[in-house]
Amino acid sequence: MPVMYQVVTPPTPIEDLKGVGPKLRDKLLELDIKDVNDVVFNLPSGHENLTVMDLTEAGHNDKVTVSGTVQTEPALAYFRGGKNRLTVFMEINGMYVKVVFFNQPYLKDKLKVGETVKVSGKFQRHKLEINAQRLVYDTSGGYRVKYSLGGVMHSKTFHKIVAEVFANCIFNYDLPEDLKEKYRLLSVREALRRLHFPQSPHDINEARRTIKFYELFIFQLQLMEKRKRERVRNERYIVDYDIEALRTFIDTLPFELTDDQKRSVNEICRDLKQNVSMHRLLQGDVGSGKTIVAGIASFAVKTIQEQTALMVPTEVLANQHYQSFLEIFDGLLNIAKLTGNTSRKEKIGILAALESGEIDLIIGTHALIEEDVVFNRLSLIITDEQHRFGVNQRKRLNDRAYRKNVLYMTATPIPRTLSITTFGDMDISIIKEMPKGRKPVETYWRRFDETNEVLNALAAEIKKGHNAYIVAPLIEESETLDLKNVQEIFQLFTDRFGEENVELVHGRMKPDEKDAGMRRFESHEKPVLVSTTVIEVGINVPNATFMVIFNAERFGLSTLHQLRGRVGRSDKQSYCVLISDPKTENAKLRMDIMTSTTDGFELSERDLEMRGPGDYFGVRQSGLPQFKVADLAEDYRVLEHARMSAIEYSAKMEADG
Repeated sequence: MPVMYQVVTPPTPIEDLKGVGPKLRDKLLELDIKDVNDVVFNLPSGHENLTVMDLTEAGHNDKVTVSGTVQTEPALAYFRGGKNRLTVFMEINGMYVKVVFFNQPYLKDKLKVGETVKVSGKFQRHKLEINAQRLVYDTSGGYRVKYSLGGVMHSKTFHKIVAEVFANCIFNYDLPEDLKEKYRLLSVREALRRLHFPQSPHDINEARRTIKFYELFIFQLQLMEKRKRERVRNERYIVDYDIEALRTFIDTLPFELTDDQKRSVNEICRDLKQNVSMHRLLQGDVGSGKTIVAGIASFAVKTIQEQTALMVPTEVLANQHYQSFLEIFDGLLNIAKLTGNTSRKEKIGILAALESGEIDLIIGTHALIEEDVVFNRLSLIITDEQHRFGVNQRKRLNDRAYRKNVLYMTATPIPRTLSITTFGDMDISIIKEMPKGRKPVETYWRRFDETNEVLNALAAEIKKGHNAYIVAPLIEESETLDLKNVQEIFQLFTDRFGEENVELVHGRMKPDEKDAGMRRFESHEKPVLVSTTVIEVGINVPNATFMVIFNAERFGLSTLHQLRGRVGRSDKQSYCVLISDPKTENAKLRMDIMTSTTDGFELSERDLEMRGPGDYFGVRQSGLPQFKVADLAEDYRVLEHARMSAIEYSAKMEADG
């Protein structure tokens, strides 16, 4: 199995390179560069083309390096804060061009009338002006390579070390020949060489294309290896559930499953019948009905008298799922709930019933992975919003399973690129179809000076006997951010609707306080809930038809969509109002996108484009690769080809033994 960024083996330590003494070695180690592979994959942060070009052929805003004759004495002007501007006129390719240097006063003595000099900078064609970055003394032409070295050493010094590696090391890993031929790729060595020693823009583009494919191909091979390790074949993994009992249960449901739900149930049940451990992601938009699919899988396990555990990230979500499953099964399953808020006496009884096999389904938070939790026969593990748990936390629960069948659920629609990279070792079931009778949520964007109009619309919904969510981005006042905080907003709504009608819930409250507040809201004792994003996931109040999100520009598209998913959970028409005075074009674009579509999967793709993969989940996704060149938001097509190539390559290697 090839290792990412290991193309020279054995990896020669940097101190073995000619010219790398103790001082230089220490500087390289400070940059986390330990061997020759680290050297060649510490790619340039930029390339400056020093080849002199004809200015008549340059476009507006092009980066240019030109040669010309100084026509005027340089004029130096000073401004506040010690800043300055040096201006000189030059004749370049028959044109009289103004050249401006900012904060480089020492160049005044180097620009002599009548002398020919080389200048590098940005060409403002419509003004015949060059915003110059520097004078160029290098007469060799070609490219100047720049590296991000944190001030530890000069790019020129590091470039010499790179040259030493290419001159003396054997690159003994390359992409398969048939793939290089099929996709017209360079060898990995040649691609790296061209990035460090480019001769033309074409060189750089072809090299980047090769390294993108290399990164994505290797990563897909690693995912497949991981999948192979986890899919151990064992007859014990077969859950030989009673199919007739399961069909009877599904027939008794008070609603018909959507086609997407039926397909997901079939895929999960097919997995359970196989002698390979299930490793499946159930991905569904907010309100699409993932819970009942998970419930059916739990019932299948119950038919062979074995257990299911459902682990969720928050107490609020645990309570919500517990109530939902009690309603779904109505005594058909023995269900328990275990959280950090469970009393000691109650916990002792639950743990005893769990170990004896009396409990069929246990729903809980991180409390499920405590040392004293012992299962009888745990045969299905369901993890909701699994990206909120660490790898080790998930593993601790998985290690307790008798039959290793794992179902991950997420209400965060995941872009295909992230599905392939982050969840490429899983099978994926997708529920896009909404339950029958649901109406799309109507979404509006309003400015802060239109808040009173929004309050009037909300009052009309409350008058109909409906509930409303009000979302604020902060709990307390911030000195650095001009945001409406939850206390201010709570006051605004109590002034308008009375304290007896408005509930306040936020993340810093104690769990029992939050639960009590949510119960008052759900029972319609207090129809208006002012909260922070603690309501983002899992809250199910079908009577809620109105949502107001203050400072909506502070949230990403996925979070806004998750919040919006708290309404529109019945056949009643629901509304979501984004209150925002966005200051940037990006923030305005988010408001426009949110009001134009309710498709979570379309939004997820746009969110990935705008925010990048590292921030997509709000917290950095464990295991998400940090590539040197590939960009998951842009390189979707390369990723698809790399994935298919990795599948074919793995099959060929397996066939060849």
